[in-house]
Amino acid sequence: MKAAAKQFQGVFAFILTPTKDDGNALDLDALRRFIDFQIDSGVAGITVFGSTGGIGSYSEEERRAVIEAAAKHINRRVPLVAGTGSAQTPESVRLSKFAQDVGADAILIVPITYWPLTDDELLGHFEQIAAAVDIPVGIYNNPGTTGVDIKPPVIARIAEIDNVGFVKESSGDMTRVTAISRLTKGSISILNGWDACTPAAIAAGVNGWFAGSCSIMPKQCVDLFDLGAKKKDLEAMRAYFEPMFPISDFMGAKGYIRVAHSACELLGHPMGPPRRPLRQLGRADTENLAGLLKNLGLSVKK
Repeated sequence: MKAAAKQFQGVFAFILTPTKDDGNALDLDALRRFIDFQIDSGVAGITVFGSTGGIGSYSEEERRAVIEAAAKHINRRVPLVAGTGSAQTPESVRLSKFAQDVGADAILIVPITYWPLTDDELLGHFEQIAAAVDIPVGIYNNPGTTGVDIKPPVIARIAEIDNVGFVKESSGDMTRVTAISRLTKGSISILNGWDACTPAAIAAGVNGWFAGSCSIMPKQCVDLFDLGAKKKDLEAMRAYFEPMFPISDFMGAKGYIRVAHSACELLGHPMGPPRRPLRQLGRADTENLAGLLKNLGLSVKK
């Protein structure tokens, strides 16, 4: 396994981006509190500007502000991964350089595009970004939100770049864990990105989990991964996941970002709404979510 891959093991929280003023402004104080909550829950690392963090909803200037605030506040307590994907390669290069300069430990690149990208265009995009930084680069495959499916053979081509160290695989297809491992000869870390299939991903051999669910239940995510990946107790892992599954499944059905913001409000640490046009859940879905949280044993405040 590459040196660029080795630190990407375990549960990395995919945190939401806190807001105020109906989502129009960042709330960096809430971001700092939320980061502390995640670290106190035992996560292996923090990721800003994943899908749950609303990567496509914020300007380049706002993304810089969040990345810098997160890096300073974490202060190397755990690794920070900054999502620096963009529809434009030059913008992604600028954001990636900035993230490295302010102390991010790695960057994660999701292809954001209006036009379908060819395999060679994807490779060129990653080549230019990776050449601009020295820190590890991660591939983020999320075909459900981007419309771009980076198949294992293409992931293997991108993984030949020296500082590409890990992939977040969010297709939900567990055969890809084995395919990516074989095609890359185990050179990069593979992290699950579809929360509802986490036990299957652990059984398939992932090295870690980029968990949007951490914005709701970080301790449970950490404990689940420990049971399955560290203690190798698959039966206990499956039993532990039973009350977590409906929440993870609900996130996939209703949108991770909507559910995460709504859950934080229900749990008594509101983080504001996502930026418009995205909104929190409606009344019926919120009541359903409250029941799922209570069933897991979480304390619902409203």
